[in-house]
Amino acid sequence: MKGRIQKVLLLICVIMIVGSALHQVSSETLDSLIGEALEKNPEILAANERWQATQARVPQVSALPNPQLMFGIRNAGFDEFTLGEDPMSMVGVTAAQMIPFPGKLSLRGKIVGVETERQKELLNAARFGVISSLKVAYFGLFFVHKSIEVIGKDKDILEKFAQIAEAKYAVGEGIQQDVLKAQVEVSRLIERSTDLEQEKGRLEAEINALLNRPPYEPLGKPDELKQSIFQKGLGELNAMALESSPRLLAAQLAIDRNSSALSLARREYYPDFTLKAGWFNRQDGFRDIWDFNIGVEVPLYFGRKERYGIKEAELNLNSARQNYEATKQDVLFKVRDHYIVAQTADKLIKLYSTGIIPQASLSLESAIAGYEVGKVDFLTLLNNLITLLNYELKYYEELVRFEKALARLEEVVGASIIEY
Repeated sequence: MKGRIQKVLLLICVIMIVGSALHQVSSETLDSLIGEALEKNPEILAANERWQATQARVPQVSALPNPQLMFGIRNAGFDEFTLGEDPMSMVGVTAAQMIPFPGKLSLRGKIVGVETERQKELLNAARFGVISSLKVAYFGLFFVHKSIEVIGKDKDILEKFAQIAEAKYAVGEGIQQDVLKAQVEVSRLIERSTDLEQEKGRLEAEINALLNRPPYEPLGKPDELKQSIFQKGLGELNAMALESSPRLLAAQLAIDRNSSALSLARREYYPDFTLKAGWFNRQDGFRDIWDFNIGVEVPLYFGRKERYGIKEAELNLNSARQNYEATKQDVLFKVRDHYIVAQTADKLIKLYSTGIIPQASLSLESAIAGYEVGKVDFLTLLNNLITLLNYELKYYEELVRFEKALARLEEVVGASIIEY
């Protein structure tokens, strides 16, 4: 009996050592997924199309209005056709071109040009947002895989513990409660594994959606996650965000666009011009006639049109300024929020990896040795194992929380913050 228990305990130690090498499947690199998302993600593609569509508007709004070409005939009276018989009868052609007041076309081009730059920043925001969402889902998937691996390893150990308890109970050296407790813990681990499998399916579907893949397309196992090097302070991150945040830059460009729109609205008080030239043929020896006219558009209804156009532009400009301040506050809040999460997770990672987990491992090894010689009861041994399991999962949970916070920081800041 003693020899059998020693063999089982030796097997448990082996499982603890080599457990991390189990459950190996094909890996899926984060860089390859990011590259695929940048090429195929519908949100990014739609933002890129909007940017290009806005670019195509610049030459349109900067061009003169299309000219008018008119053909006509002039007849004297209604009772007969007098062309060629009456000197006032003629046939001719007239061309007209409307010319906006100087500065209007350039302002319209400037407005759309600024909007083009704003759409470009919105495209950058979409890219950073998709990459951030992909990283968060990928790190979550890593945690699920790692949790399944750790739980599977500990489930194997628990099943060996249950065998020991059953063997001892069979020969009268143990109690039935130990057997039942071990079986209950095994069932709990199976339940946790089932929940993790469900979460795994959800995260895989989320990643596939970001990649524009079918939702049920299988994904490989994420690469082993190593803690990123992050050494930037809060002040530096705030400065980076104010300089390069796509959302903030887009909000500033909205101010510039509406400022130019206000200048254009004020210029609408100035009249546009119409140049008109015509040539008329009178036939039968009568001399041809030509004419040239300059027309001026009179802003007669400025009280209902131009005045309210200026008011609308002023309100849009004020709205853009308030939106910039709101966006700025939101960006700086998120920088601080994600920074605190990253700092807290970093401290806990160090605590678990250098203190708690090594101590819990030693405690479990000591409990195994004590149980072998009868100095430690089964419940203590079981509690030590469950404690180590929970600490291992907490370590990976904090590691993933740290990486997720960095991914969200990069989205807000609009730049890489990790050192390589």
